[in-house]
Amino acid sequence: MKNFGKFALLAALGLALGGCAPSPTFLNPASSIAEHEANLYRNILIMALAVFVLVEVGLIWIVIRDRRRKGDDKPPKQIHGNTRLEIIWTVIPVLLTVALFAMTVQTMHSVAAPAASAKDINVHVIGHRWWWEFVYPDLGITTANELHIPVGETVQITLDSMDVIHSFWVPQLSGKTDAIPGQTNHMWLTADQTGVFTGQCAEFCGLEHALMRIHVVVDSEADFTAWVANQQQLAALPQTEEEQAGYKLVSTLCASCHSLDPAEPAVKVGPNIAHLFSRSTFAGATYDLNLENLRRWLDDTQPMKPGNDMDLQLTPKEIEQILAYLILLK
Repeated sequence: MKNFGKFALLAALGLALGGCAPSPTFLNPASSIAEHEANLYRNILIMALAVFVLVEVGLIWIVIRDRRRKGDDKPPKQIHGNTRLEIIWTVIPVLLTVALFAMTVQTMHSVAAPAASAKDINVHVIGHRWWWEFVYPDLGITTANELHIPVGETVQITLDSMDVIHSFWVPQLSGKTDAIPGQTNHMWLTADQTGVFTGQCAEFCGLEHALMRIHVVVDSEADFTAWVANQQQLAALPQTEEEQAGYKLVSTLCASCHSLDPAEPAVKVGPNIAHLFSRSTFAGATYDLNLENLRRWLDDTQPMKPGNDMDLQLTPKEIEQILAYLILLK
């Protein structure tokens, strides 16, 4: 009992802490895809609940009705061979199964990708351990971890992986689709409202799988146009002496893994940083992007995200010089 009490306390504490930061759910849909999936889930849940209640009520009723009473040694009345009852409890599950099948097929048809059109936004999503790369081939943009799309527009996505199997999942916008090395998969999404919607790699991919997150920023048409125009600009050039020193360090120490070319796709180990500070997060959308967190990251990345490929040995002065330049990349 003592151990049970500790377990119950830990479980309650876990539930309480989990409630502080609720996970995104398709039950709060922001797209037609998630809405259809949520409706199917609710219908199945209602049907399952109705069956559960009927079965449990019948079980309790039979247990009470046919319980053994004092002085009564007769067996309960048997219903074996009752054709009417056997037909009823055979037909009802069959009808429920047919209804579930019909609803599932209807949902699959509703969420099937629409025919591509010239106005669609095309995005190439590439999974890395442990971050997401987003390439807009028609717009000449490469970015990471934060996917910008315009509200109400169809986004056609091609999915690839550079290393192991990942799974792209933003519950409020779409179902999950795997990114598999050597195999290109396809999915689509559209958002019905503006805002920031979070997602997660949904296929265990290694040590930092839990820190391979996604932010989908749904912009208004005007905001998306402005974002595209900014992302297509060349990376900012240094002006002050400290910025120039930082630019030199970035160009020599970081260029082998990170690109300052906003249009350079899928050729580097790390994310494109041409417009790094136009994003709100970094390190797989795990940390808020600010000078304090980035300073900690440049000092030693491993405590923040163990197992990542970045391992620089920088002096405090070099860190400040790099930060002086990186903050220009907006």
